[in-house]
Amino acid sequence: EFLNTSVGGDIKKGLTVKASLDEAILAIRENLQLSEVKSLVVEDSGEAIFAGYVHGRVPDSTISGTAAAVVEITKTGEKGDVTKDEMQDAGKKLAMHVVAARPTYLSPETVPEDIVEKERAILMEQMTDSGKPANIVEKIIDGRMRKFYEGICLTEQAHMVEEGNPKVSKVLSEMGLKVTRFESTSVQ
Repeated sequence: EFLNTSVGGDIKKGLTVKASLDEAILAIRENLQLSEVKSLVVEDSGEAIFAGYVHGRVPDSTISGTAAAVVEITKTGEKGDVTKDEMQDAGKKLAMHVVAARPTYLSPETVPEDIVEKERAILMEQMTDSGKPANIVEKIIDGRMRKFYEGICLTEQAHMVEEGNPKVSKVLSEMGLKVTRFESTSVQ
């Protein structure tokens, strides 16, 4: 049923998902299959937008490529003068970052507790024979956990598309924005 629905965006009007998929298959000469479909909806409040980026675009297409990401950006209310264009620009840059950096989670708070506990246990195991006092070991582990989060959490990563690579959360915060979710995919 989903394959016969019409797709939106700036692609040919009235083109179904199946027709779009068939067009992509012909363009890149690869057999493509959908493994997962997600529907994202943003309220039209003017406070949130979706922005995306498609990497390795197929010629004459705005939606087909080898990797893609969509981010939802919202205003924090701290800077009321952020325009939709500025939000779109920040969102596109962040989506480009997501494609390049491939974060797994949005923020440290969204990492499942079992994964955090497992990583902390590994770090504790590595430090057992260090001979350092417990309070120093704890500080070292906290520092290594920050590094762990920088590798897997979008908000903690160094922004690859911004000058000087500041932390993603810092760039957005300075603009009066925050990222509330993201999705990414790539051709396997």
